Amino acid sequence: MQTLPQTLTIAIVEDDVDLAEELVFYLQYQGMVVSFFENGQQLDAWLLDNHCDVLILDLNLPHEDGLSIAKRLSTRDDLRIIMLTARAMPADRIAGFDCGADVYLHKPVNFTELVAVIRRLAKRLPETALQHWKLQTTNAFLISPSNDKIKLTTKENKFLQLLSAGESHYLTRVELETNLWGTSDIHTAHRLELLVSRLRHKLKATNTDVIQTYWRAGYGLTIYLK
Repeated sequence: MQTLPQTLTIAIVEDDVDLAEELVFYLQYQGMVVSFFENGQQLDAWLLDNHCDVLILDLNLPHEDGLSIAKRLSTRDDLRIIMLTARAMPADRIAGFDCGADVYLHKPVNFTELVAVIRRLAKRLPETALQHWKLQTTNAFLISPSNDKIKLTTKENKFLQLLSAGESHYLTRVELETNLWGTSDIHTAHRLELLVSRLRHKLKATNTDVIQTYWRAGYGLTIYLK
């Protein structure tokens, strides 16, 4: 059975800012890393340096419509495309599938259904599309998919172990501080922020933001770590 990464990376192209912000908030709450763009040009610029597992695409967009964007990107085997549009006529659905959409949903969409569709599509991604990293806990090395080796401190090593072993998509600050230092207070909160900042600096050369911050909640991973 296909294994899902701890966190899926989602890109949304939608010119209705209110709807896009609702989607971003809900999908982030589900533990996904989400980026939002108002047109295909913004998406293309982002894709130069970033990976996307699932693309949620409106049809009526400025500059370049969703059908054209889907047709360009459908040749990528590491990307799944969801059309999300108000156009619900059979001819529109057929055009969407002909241009490479994996799923065609029309607005208003049920967010719970959308999450189920995203997770089902993610299971069809090739193994090479998943960002497999390795954590060597014994000698404290994090190894990237391109075989970069990042030396970790004892606390950094344990921090990543905690995140990768968590049943949820993130651990709270209190959980992390208690596991790392045996207590949670203003001092350990500061130490945790320093640890995350230092670790992100070490990982900067890999061009991957491995750690996701959940505002006022905690931290999670954006990668598949084994």
